[in-house]
Amino acid sequence: MAATSEKDLEFSSARKLSGWTLSFLLGISFLAGLANLIALTVYPIDPWILRAFHLSMATSIIFIMYKPWKSASDGIGWGDALLAAMAIVPAIYIAINLDGLLGRYGVVPSTWDVVLGLFVLFSLLEITRRTVGLALPIIALIFLSYCFLGPYMPGQLWHGGYDIARVTSIMFSGDAIYGIPLGVSASYVIMFILFGSFLQVSGGLKFFIDLAFALTGRRRGGPAKVSLFASAFMGTISGSAVGNVVTTGAFSIPLMKKVGYSPRFSGAVEAVSSTGGQIMPPVMGAGAFIMADITGISYSTIVVAAIIPALLYFFTIFWMIDFEAARLGLTPKVGDDVPKLWPVIRKGAHLITPLLVLLYCLIGLGMSPIGAGLYAIGSAIILSWINKSPQNRLGPKNIFLAISKGFQNTAPIAATCATAGIVIGVFSLTGVGAQLSNFILALAGDSVLLLLFLAMLLSIILGMGLPTVAAYAIAASTVAPSLLSADIPPLSAHLFIFYFACLSTITPPVALSSFAGAAIAGANSMQVSLSSLKLGITAYVVPYLFVLGPALLMQGEAVDIIRAVLTAGVGVFFLSAALQGWLLDRMNIVQRLLSLVAALLFMFVGGYSDFIAVAVGGGVVALAYTSRRRRNKKGTAG
Repeated sequence: MAATSEKDLEFSSARKLSGWTLSFLLGISFLAGLANLIALTVYPIDPWILRAFHLSMATSIIFIMYKPWKSASDGIGWGDALLAAMAIVPAIYIAINLDGLLGRYGVVPSTWDVVLGLFVLFSLLEITRRTVGLALPIIALIFLSYCFLGPYMPGQLWHGGYDIARVTSIMFSGDAIYGIPLGVSASYVIMFILFGSFLQVSGGLKFFIDLAFALTGRRRGGPAKVSLFASAFMGTISGSAVGNVVTTGAFSIPLMKKVGYSPRFSGAVEAVSSTGGQIMPPVMGAGAFIMADITGISYSTIVVAAIIPALLYFFTIFWMIDFEAARLGLTPKVGDDVPKLWPVIRKGAHLITPLLVLLYCLIGLGMSPIGAGLYAIGSAIILSWINKSPQNRLGPKNIFLAISKGFQNTAPIAATCATAGIVIGVFSLTGVGAQLSNFILALAGDSVLLLLFLAMLLSIILGMGLPTVAAYAIAASTVAPSLLSADIPPLSAHLFIFYFACLSTITPPVALSSFAGAAIAGANSMQVSLSSLKLGITAYVVPYLFVLGPALLMQGEAVDIIRAVLTAGVGVFFLSAALQGWLLDRMNIVQRLLSLVAALLFMFVGGYSDFIAVAVGGGVVALAYTSRRRRNKKGTAG
């Protein structure tokens, strides 16, 4: 029951529109998306105006798309219609009064600055509640209250307090709501979500699902592996692990259950796969773009550094799925419903090209995400005409739908980015971030491991219940200064925080991705959360590895990088075997412990101890092989 309520909290408030209301929604979504594209590519405008327009249109669309509560009717009441119309006013006001606002915000705000600022605050918290639940608005309200309660706070948390006019004015500025997170949504996120929308309309989603089925459907545990690949692909573009669970989990979880996986395991696989999409280059759920803006590190450097840790994460899940299928004796799925690889590739190979164009432009040519996204969308439009299915060709109608749906999918992310900006604005105004950083450093003392552990806990706690971009933006403002003060390189520090902010969606007790997977699977939410924790265990280990040894981030000599990748890869293989209790055959407690020892030696220690790790790991494989032969002989004798 708890799982269902979590799912309802996230997704059941969407209206079922039809007729003129649906046409109106599609129309304004198309105009908003098209105008946003023009502002990014043809007619650049001031960043503050662009962000204000982006948020205003997202606000209007959310008031139309989402009901105020689950039991409300699908009709758009006068209240929501009025709020949707009024949401445009702040953007117009900012565009007209930009020069004056730049000179007076946070110092001598006018009455209208305060009035419209309060309206933006109210509407923003409301649309965030409707789209992603109560967690993020509550966090924002707690931080906002700190602006007024400073005189009553103890010790280093004390400050003199601020009046409502100054607080509202700061929130209404480019230092808070219209700050970096919303700027990333208005510039980068929208480009990649639009690209994903164009790809989906042209049949890309079906192609990648069919490709995953063709590659893994005839192997043991095929549907779970399909979920792994499909959810990783969609999750990296969507920017929401929870939303991706609901989207791809609707077909993957029933398939996993059908072939014999337990509901608990099925829900967990979908949760960790969708969460993994957030750390998978090149998009990383839009987190890479925010990280680039915050740190000043180039986007290509971040993407390249994130490749190996992401592959280790999925490598672990793949082996756990495989070992679980072997342990349960699940046979490969065969039949006419599993497509053959070559026909799938021949039919849809052109749909891979836009992805290759995107990667080449981003990494090969070093283009901006906006330019790369534009070229990728253009290639998707051109290549869609190779498609034999007329309904997947990107003509005027489908381009209209792709832009419209793309902006609708961007709107909740814009809301969460802007709400995360509230927290950042409070840090900027009160200086509480520096105080929190000093507290963490004092608590950790001289221990880097303890500092990393505390940073991990805080990143997970701050990210609970939040989408990727909001979780990372808040954690980066709160936790990063302490890691940087300890001389941890900025890239390692921010990737460390980013990983654990993402993992908050599968970490009990508030594991929304796991809850969503449990609701679809019909399983207990906490059991699915614990299984998700187990499946995603590598992601809790790898960040420590790349902070302590940056070779995993492709930094250093080629020999060191290759060695780190090989030892970490073998290490996560033995870790998977130890946790699943299977390697060629069912493992007893001694074999599992030895496998765990081998995993830790391979991953953490390095140096000459690798020879010990090889010996221990080889012993585990030999024991497993002997056990398998013994069981087979007994079976033959029987």
